[in-house]
Amino acid sequence: MAANWDDLRYVLALHRSGSVAAAARALRVDPSTISRRIAALEVALDAEIALRHADGIRLTEAGEAVARAAVEIEATVAGLANRVGGGASLPRGHVRIAATESTANFIYGGLAMLRDQHPAITFELVVSSAAIDLSRGDADLAVRMFRESRGDLITRKIGEIGWSVYASRPYLDKHPCPSIDSFAGHDLVGFADATARSPGGVWLAAHEMGASVVMRGTTITTVMQSAMAGMGIAVLPCHVVDASLVRLTDEIVAQTEVFLLIPPTHRETARVRIVGDAIADLFARECARLSGRVA
Repeated sequence: MAANWDDLRYVLALHRSGSVAAAARALRVDPSTISRRIAALEVALDAEIALRHADGIRLTEAGEAVARAAVEIEATVAGLANRVGGGASLPRGHVRIAATESTANFIYGGLAMLRDQHPAITFELVVSSAAIDLSRGDADLAVRMFRESRGDLITRKIGEIGWSVYASRPYLDKHPCPSIDSFAGHDLVGFADATARSPGGVWLAAHEMGASVVMRGTTITTVMQSAMAGMGIAVLPCHVVDASLVRLTDEIVAQTEVFLLIPPTHRETARVRIVGDAIADLFARECARLSGRVA
């Protein structure tokens, strides 16, 4: 029995969504259709693609291989449509962008401008502090705060972000303004999990001696909101901070390089390239604000 290549999109939907119900919603079909089409593909390929258990369904190693093949086929078809159907002059389709929460908040404006120019392109922001696996098709491109070690990814440096030291006015009303050389006797808001490995998190960890870390947050937004509430001093990317926090020094205490990554399967996909260029242009236009340097 020959495999029906249309069934690959059901495996891909399950891979991306993580459950039959979510895959069914994404494809706008009944959940039983997902199960039935995957079962038919298992017969055709003579391989177990998914494991059923009490908590739901998950792909086997063979299923993940099928999903990767489906990602490549999807990219090939999209590239063909771009070349045959008008190329970059008529880009259309869906683009999934992986970014951290604070980066996603920053790029919304660039995407809004892009919509005016290319209304047939739609977006999905995959927000996570952890690195999304582009090779698995979990996103079409990513904006990351570190240089990726994988050599097959198309990597482009698009900017730098400066970090400085901040506290709320209510906190400073109760505590003398500290020197950034020593936070002894002060309360700090630090970072946890992946965010603790950020340049700002590393700098603050090296300057915690004698201070009390009253809270640690897993995202930039959580740490910033805690500082705004008066819980303590925080180190933050300068561009995310508004007038509700006081900058305690003109110095940039840490710096993050920003990279745009695109998997090789999307090297010639017009819609992905256009979205990537729009994000890079946004970082170039806002480079002074992102650097955090005081004029």
